[in-house]
Amino acid sequence: MRLLLAALFLFLAVPVQAAPVSSRDIYLIDGDTADVGGDRFRLVGYDTPETYKPQCSYEQALGEEATRRARQLVRDAGTVDFIILPGRGKYGRGLARIILHGNDLGGKAPAKTAVPFAL
Repeated sequence: MRLLLAALFLFLAVPVQAAPVSSRDIYLIDGDTADVGGDRFRLVGYDTPETYKPQCSYEQALGEEATRRARQLVRDAGTVDFIILPGRGKYGRGLARIILHGNDLGGKAPAKTAVPFAL
């Protein structure tokens, strides 16, 4: 238990980096992956269907819709808060969140697009 508490403390003690970013400086590769300044980030808190190597045409269509909607939301926001989190995700990407007008992008339409896919 002490080890778990110590690990949690260390995780929480690592500062996050947050900065306002113009939506023009963010390229959404898909509904849950962003490129900012040549660095790739896995957007945490939600998952969208795959557009790269999908398992079927239905997954491809849902992934394309999630990507389209995420791009629209970020573009329409103009400026977003881009929060870089500590650690690395699968495939070595950084971890991040995009906040639009005080709301996490993960709580918007890209996550809802994934619902029919999450069986």
